[in-house]
Amino acid sequence: MGKSKAALPDLTKVIELKMDFTAARLQRGHLLLKQGKLDEAEDDFKKVLKSNPSENEEKEAQSQLIKSDEMQRLRSQALDAFESSDYIAAITFLDKILEVCVWDAELRELRAECFIKEGEPRKAISDLKAASKLKNDNTEAFYKISTLYYELGDHELSLSEVRECLKLDQDHKRCFAHYKQVKKLNKLIKSAEELIKEGRYTDATSKYESVMKTEPSVSEYTIRSKERICHCFSKDEKPVEAIRVCSEVLQMEPDNVNALKDRAEAYLIEEMYDEGKSLRNLICDT
Repeated sequence: MGKSKAALPDLTKVIELKMDFTAARLQRGHLLLKQGKLDEAEDDFKKVLKSNPSENEEKEAQSQLIKSDEMQRLRSQALDAFESSDYIAAITFLDKILEVCVWDAELRELRAECFIKEGEPRKAISDLKAASKLKNDNTEAFYKISTLYYELGDHELSLSEVRECLKLDQDHKRCFAHYKQVKKLNKLIKSAEELIKEGRYTDATSKYESVMKTEPSVSEYTIRSKERICHCFSKDEKPVEAIRVCSEVLQMEPDNVNALKDRAEAYLIEEMYDEGKSLRNLICDT
């Protein structure tokens, strides 16, 4: 059923009742190895070899002991690489370890940190999500996942993850502070989008200006806010303002289709037909 943590106490009790039960000790060694508890796993495999095992059990224990030794060596190399800030090398070593130690939460968190240092936040999120399931009450993982989503501009997923942190510890200071920030930003964005649906473009523009003031340090929110302000000006038939703001967005994201489209509409409103047609052709190519 994949419930290794629940299996370990039963296997341990079996071994207490019958010390020479090699099948139980071998099975516990397998689970400990998968959890990255290498010293404990090696101890079980060595004891299997000392307790008159069957031929198959002896071969398996020897094989697993060799594998455990290899994992020890790789883990030492991964830690050395991390300490030396060689994050690509550390990731390479950790990839190999985690093929065997699939339930090791600490190593997944370490690889996530390497991914963050290498500018690959989505890969870090994947490891941290696994770590949050492998380790009980892992508030730190939920906090990191939330902040990574936030920096990527995904405020809704950020809010969802920080709530998971607060479910585990409602007094968690960093999670609570982050929760207040994300909740405020999320409320502003949702309100702005509702105003756009209602055609209240001036009010929506004001809301998105508040978004930029609320979070000036994460560029993703500035870009998305300006993109939506550009849209509001275009829909509100304010071509001069729309062209200005859309152009600001396109300086940051030259291939932003929404900004290209809205600037094209603004050009047409201004009767700048050549510019409008040129942009529409560019949008089609994009």
